[in-house]
Amino acid sequence: MKKLIISLVLIFLLTFIIYKVNDKNLIDYMAIGDSINLGINSYGNYAYGYNDYLRAYLENNNMLHKYNAYYSKDNYTIAELINDIENNKEILYDDKTYNIKRELREADLVSLAIGMDELVQILIDNKDTETLQGNLDVMVSNMEKLLKSITSLSKSRIVLLGYYMPYQSNKDKEKAITYLNDKYKQLANKYSIMYVDIYNVIKEDKMCLPNEKDYHLTSHGYLKIANEIIKKIE
Repeated sequence: MKKLIISLVLIFLLTFIIYKVNDKNLIDYMAIGDSINLGINSYGNYAYGYNDYLRAYLENNNMLHKYNAYYSKDNYTIAELINDIENNKEILYDDKTYNIKRELREADLVSLAIGMDELVQILIDNKDTETLQGNLDVMVSNMEKLLKSITSLSKSRIVLLGYYMPYQSNKDKEKAITYLNDKYKQLANKYSIMYVDIYNVIKEDKMCLPNEKDYHLTSHGYLKIANEIIKKIE
C-alpha cells in the first residue's frame, strides 16, 4: 500500500513537472479596450478584431495558454477603466468570476486599445481650439494614470495602441491625433511599455475605412493593426 502511494505521488509530481515545462513558454493574453477592441466594423457589425487576429497568431504558433477580452465594451472611456481597476471590477463569464486585478497580474501579454470612441466624440463636440485642447489634455492625464495603475499591477508585456485618423482627414483632426499619439509615445517610454503607431498604416490604405460615415475599421484594417503588434512582440 505504501509503495502504491509513493508511486502515485511520483506520477503526480512527474505530470506536474511535465505540465510546467510545456506550459512555461505559453502566453496568457488579455485584450482591454473600447469598440476597437470589440472588432466592430465600418457598418456597425461585430467582426474579427485586431485582438482576434493576434489570438489566432498565438494559437497557430502554439504559444497561447489563455485569452480573455472580458474588459472590453463599446464607448469604454479611459476614466472608466481606471475606476474599474481601482474597484477591482468583477465579471461573471461562463459561471466563473474574474476580477481585473488578478487578470492583469496573471497576464503575460496585455494589449490596450482605448480612447478612440471618446476621441471621436471630442472631435465632434469641440468646435473651438481651447476646449478641444483642454479635453485632449484630460485624455493624456487619464492615460498616464491608467498606465501607472496597470504597470503597478502587471509585470507583463504591455502594448499600447495609438490612434488612426477617423473619417476624412482635416488639419484640426490631424493636429489633435498627432498630439495624442506623441504624448502616448512619451508615456509608453516613461512606463517601459510598447507603443504601436498605427496612424500611417491605416491612413495609407483606403480598404481600412470604406464608410465615410463611420470611423470603425474593416477586418482588413484590424489585420493591419495586428501585424504591427506582431512585429513589436516578435
